[in-house]
Amino acid sequence: MQIQRLLVIAPFIVPAFSLAPSGLSQGAPERVSALVIEGTERSEVWATLEELCLDIGPRLTGSSGLERASTWARGKFSSYGLKNAHLWKWGEVPVRFDRGPSTVRMVAPLEMDFEFTTRAWAPGTDGPLRGPVFKRPTTSEELAAVRDRLDGAWILESSSSRRRRGRNSDQDEAKEGENEEEKLTRLEQARVRKEIKAIIEEADIAGTIRASRNDQVTTGGVRGWMELTMDTLPTDRSITITRKDYEALEEQLSAGESVELEADLVHFFTEGPFPVFNVIAEIPGTEFPNEVVILSAHLDSWNGPGSQGCQDNGTGSTVMIEAARILAASGVQPRRTIRICLWSGEEQGLHGSRRYAEWLRDTGQLDGISACFVDDGGTGYQGGLSCIASMEPMLEAAIAPVNAHFGEMPISVSVQKKMPRGGSSDHASFNRLGVPGFYWTEKGLTGREARNYRFVWHTQNDTTRYAVEENLVQSAVCSAVTAYNLAMADSILPRYVEEPEEPEAEELSVVEASSSPKADGPLSGVWDMAMYSDEDEVVFEFTLTFQHHKDGSVTADLGVRGSGGPLLNVTYDEKTKTVKGTYKSEAYGTSNYEATLADDGTLSGKRKSERGEREIRGKRVKEEAKPEEAQESGQKAPGKIGQA
Repeated sequence: MQIQRLLVIAPFIVPAFSLAPSGLSQGAPERVSALVIEGTERSEVWATLEELCLDIGPRLTGSSGLERASTWARGKFSSYGLKNAHLWKWGEVPVRFDRGPSTVRMVAPLEMDFEFTTRAWAPGTDGPLRGPVFKRPTTSEELAAVRDRLDGAWILESSSSRRRRGRNSDQDEAKEGENEEEKLTRLEQARVRKEIKAIIEEADIAGTIRASRNDQVTTGGVRGWMELTMDTLPTDRSITITRKDYEALEEQLSAGESVELEADLVHFFTEGPFPVFNVIAEIPGTEFPNEVVILSAHLDSWNGPGSQGCQDNGTGSTVMIEAARILAASGVQPRRTIRICLWSGEEQGLHGSRRYAEWLRDTGQLDGISACFVDDGGTGYQGGLSCIASMEPMLEAAIAPVNAHFGEMPISVSVQKKMPRGGSSDHASFNRLGVPGFYWTEKGLTGREARNYRFVWHTQNDTTRYAVEENLVQSAVCSAVTAYNLAMADSILPRYVEEPEEPEAEELSVVEASSSPKADGPLSGVWDMAMYSDEDEVVFEFTLTFQHHKDGSVTADLGVRGSGGPLLNVTYDEKTKTVKGTYKSEAYGTSNYEATLADDGTLSGKRKSERGEREIRGKRVKEEAKPEEAQESGQKAPGKIGQA
């Protein structure tokens, strides 16, 4: 790896640094030069990445892998000479989940190893589990052919279309213009589906096999993992295999072959509780030790078979560790404290960073946080930041030396009207509390062998093979220089003060509707929801809080990863039991939600956005007190939901 091609000798660096505005966010030029030289000529970032991803491996929240990684990272910080290196406990995991070497393969009529995944905290097997494979029956005749052979069998789920889950599919709403014969056919099909579902659920099947959308298998986790006990562990075994492996399996079945599959899923469940931590270390400030610049990344990852947790987010974590090494080795003495934070619980909802930010708020330390930077975008180089206009001069000055040195890797600062309150990484935990949180936009080569971030994200391909060393070198230097310059500035970064805005015309009906008195309704309350991938894995979890009103309107709030806001233009059709609404966010743009309330009390449907369509489903976890009940008990009725 030709890292040397990036280097520029120090005499050329110092003059370039003087181009930045004076008196803003810059330390002494010779110190900044030392940071650049240390990070480029003596980089340890790749060796650190290999230690983390090859020696330790993936790091599921609460797992033994994350525990080892946390202890290892704390030791790294201490060895560099950082102060106050410690593990900061943010919570507990009731049941620890670890994986051992596992296999899934076709053993008859051919022998073929499959690429696969299962959900974290999902059941494994007690040794190799071998059984016949049957396609899921769709007719009474198909069911009769396999009914007596279901015990111990693997059920191959259809991949031709996504089944509607949790809806009123057993009744299937009447189709417009259908005649009586069509209606009877539809109802009979619904009856057969219900019968097949019940019989398969009653049988002692080995499990189900699903196809991924392509040749990547995406790993997620089961819902309710933080409430599991050894008595309530999941029992439904489901395996997702790649599209090509699924097609090979289906081809044999379609040819009339007797197919057998063997799965050896080594899953370890250990009764806890086990504490889960963020890893914290710092270089104390010499003048303003209570004012802090935070550099951060999340240390946890998913732990699907084959994954090393590299680009999500071993790269970000090792960039932070290397930035800490660069700062310490260069002997900087910043005016403000530079704190390195490696979060955990990010993949399950920003737990570690959110609770740390709330602790800072509750202990009166939040006002001293200048900014929190997050590296969580793969293996590209740190190439951009978004901010409001008042922050731009300080940020431009802070990154100027990096732009001067890494000319082929330009960094841009994009000015936005306001700081986003949402987002799907740890910067959101700080932005929601009014502290500038920055997510580095990663640019340049985003993966070796022409593989981009989507190829590795949460898949079996998330390994060091596709990481780009020279980008990590730039990112570590950029983090170190940016933090040092901001720590040497005349002040902390300015805060964003949100000004009240006039609602857009399309939103007026929502605001006005929420002023109507409250009423009880079928959706009232808080719903735990999840969004699912095509492989039926949980992409992320969120909440929907609904409130009916006496004028027939409905208002709603969406909460996701410590942030969220109102749904706009909410409508509810009492006949079809379908609710619709629109959510707008800085990070993801406009998303349209549509879900139907089923007779079993579940809510399921779709979220549609520019990024595509995803299935959503969930259940109510809390009902709001009826207005009359609140008045009778003397309680104050809860405030309006979704009101601007």
